[in-house]
Amino acid sequence: METVNISFNKTTSTKVQNSFNKRIINLKTQNEHIRKFVKHSDAFIEANFNPVISKKFGESVSLAISEVNGCKLCSYTHAKNALKAGMTEEDVQFLLSGGLNNAPKEQLEALLFAQHYADTKGNPDSATEKKLLDTYGKEKVNDIMSHILMMNLTNLHGNTMEAFGLRLKGKAVENSSLFQELAVTINFFKIMPFIVFKIAKYKIFGKKRIRK
Repeated sequence: METVNISFNKTTSTKVQNSFNKRIINLKTQNEHIRKFVKHSDAFIEANFNPVISKKFGESVSLAISEVNGCKLCSYTHAKNALKAGMTEEDVQFLLSGGLNNAPKEQLEALLFAQHYADTKGNPDSATEKKLLDTYGKEKVNDIMSHILMMNLTNLHGNTMEAFGLRLKGKAVENSSLFQELAVTINFFKIMPFIVFKIAKYKIFGKKRIRK
């Protein structure tokens, strides 16, 4: 995980000692992630309304990638969802600590890939992608990638919003800027109308695919 160190001089009222060990994102990179998500959007809608993998499996993937990216809001939300889906508190805590010791065998490759995807900033190596596909097949991989792409996008957006909140408190994050934080925060919401349109289209015209 990238580490962003912040050093402040305590002699002024607006400079406070702090550390921000989370990944933030710039506008260019965010747009790259958005393009990947848009390209995958049909599979994302299908995964939400006609999933192949279980709710518990999907939440495990979301927790695995959130742990790497460090988004506390996403981790909290998906920890609650995971518990509702039937995961134990111990299992949730293992995933949030980066551990996979308690992971079901059938989920392990997907969770490792989720961590790898975040570690490589959304640029996994081809051998790891092939292994994922060989392990699960195209339909399950579409579901897994739906969780990964959306989670990675929201994680980095959430972290950048958190950096903006720190800036407002006089604790600006090093290597970030007010423009970057505002642009990323606002830019994220442009995908919302697109998602709503896709959902409406699916509900009106879509036909559930027969799962093998």
